[in-house]
Amino acid sequence: MEIIIRQFMVILMVIAIFFISACSEKDNIAHFSSKEETLEHFVQNENIKGNIDLITTTNDESLLVIQSSGNIYFVGELVEDKEGYYAKRISDNVEMTIGASWELNTMNKNEYTIFFEKNKEDANYIHFSNGEYDISLVEGHTISENTLALTSAIKEVETVKD
Repeated sequence: MEIIIRQFMVILMVIAIFFISACSEKDNIAHFSSKEETLEHFVQNENIKGNIDLITTTNDESLLVIQSSGNIYFVGELVEDKEGYYAKRISDNVEMTIGASWELNTMNKNEYTIFFEKNKEDANYIHFSNGEYDISLVEGHTISENTLALTSAIKEVETVKD
């Protein structure tokens, strides 16, 4: 019986540590009163030297397609909640030479796949503001799910840094 109580106490301690760390991660997010102030902080904090395009998805999420520097790209998300605005990275850095694609999950758990290609003449692609790539954002994780039917998730695009 004593062993069961000790095991139960250890499990409770692990769960408590998990919840404390999850709550403290949320507290480390810097909130700002405007989109502009948030983006300025994000650019400085992430040391972004290249372009940023803001894609509003068909789910009304604000994704930041970012040329960090040179041929390094990543995706972030601009979020508004009850405390204001914040921006957060939702992908790792990807180094590109001729193009790339990777899957994303947003803060609201929506799944997307982003494609970067050079000189892509397709209605589902938009020009990235630096002129080097054409971008497509589609619903779902199409790479791992091997999906051929692609539904564009782009509602509108705005260049926020060039």
